[in-house]
Amino acid sequence: MENVQESIGRIEVAPDVLVTIAHFATLRVEGVAKMAPIPADVARLFRRESRQSGILLNLTEDNKVKFNIYVIMSPHVNIMETSKRLQTAVAEAIDTMVGISVEAVNVHVEDVVYAQEESTD
Repeated sequence: MENVQESIGRIEVAPDVLVTIAHFATLRVEGVAKMAPIPADVARLFRRESRQSGILLNLTEDNKVKFNIYVIMSPHVNIMETSKRLQTAVAEAIDTMVGISVEAVNVHVEDVVYAQEESTD
């Protein structure tokens, strides 16, 4: 016998909720210094998409979720490994909190930030 739970109504999650979850998951990844601004030419292309502080969310017609995340990394980290951890962290956070699988997390490393005392020798 199957355990079937009937729905008593609709559940909607606003796109901004997904962006907020992705934002906090990104900032918790060690090696990510901060969010980077979305480049102006890219922002123009995605006028209708949900975006906030370095994250573009693309919800496709068939309810697939894709993120483009723009970050600035800390110095002395392996950018590839950190980017892969970021992809996993965002996908897992969305899946855990909302139950939606993420089709893509595209990471755009815009810069590496050095502390003031490191750059002035």
